[in-house]
Amino acid sequence: MKVTKHKKARKYMSFYINNFGFREPLLVLVDGTFCHAAYKARIQIEDQLKKYFQRELKPIVTACIITETENIGGPLVAVCQLLKKFLLHKCGHEKQPIAGSACIKAMTKTCNYIVATQDRNLQEWIQSRAGIPLFYLHNNVVSTLVQPSEASVRAAADKTQAKVQVRAVDEKTLNSLKRKEGLLVETEPKPKRAKKKKHPNPLSCKKSKKVKKGELVPSGKQEGVQDHPIEKKKRKRVKLPKHVIEHLKAGE
Repeated sequence: MKVTKHKKARKYMSFYINNFGFREPLLVLVDGTFCHAAYKARIQIEDQLKKYFQRELKPIVTACIITETENIGGPLVAVCQLLKKFLLHKCGHEKQPIAGSACIKAMTKTCNYIVATQDRNLQEWIQSRAGIPLFYLHNNVVSTLVQPSEASVRAAADKTQAKVQVRAVDEKTLNSLKRKEGLLVETEPKPKRAKKKKHPNPLSCKKSKKVKKGELVPSGKQEGVQDHPIEKKKRKRVKLPKHVIEHLKAGE
């Protein structure tokens, strides 16, 4: 199961790297809900992320997320201390902090982040947007990178199609410029050769039968031949001398 899980994580992350410009080190934006779930399950967030993704990454947090967790107080005091150990990333709301989910939405519009959250409303918002990987803890134990959403798949397909169209336009423009400068020499298409008549293979043809003397040749098989018997050549008779004939008779 672990091997399958890591294969899926590599596959999904490769999709975002190839289509949405994600680069290592990957930035994982952790909110208070995810940190609270990891604290309850006694999970070391940074170690868990590195084992799961098997890539170079950095867990980060914003001032808005820390301020929101501090204001809740009570049982989240320890969670707030954990958040402060992560790299603090500038979000632009330092003077007037906003809600953690609103801060994450604003951050993901300008840069590529993997969002680690247990907030269901924020998860639904991320799934409706293209190019934002979602990471969460399943049953507060198993870490999971969600499969790219339909919005992400459609956006990736549109980008690929746009690239193909741009390449075709670029080629036409380049060829027109070459023609103007005389760099492109258009060659006339070669005339097509007329097809030669194919003759039967002599090796596959049957051998012609020899006609014996005195036999009729069927009409139509050989041109210019009529159905008539072939004349036999007369044998030449050799005359024997008389004394030879008498000697042969005496011997009999």
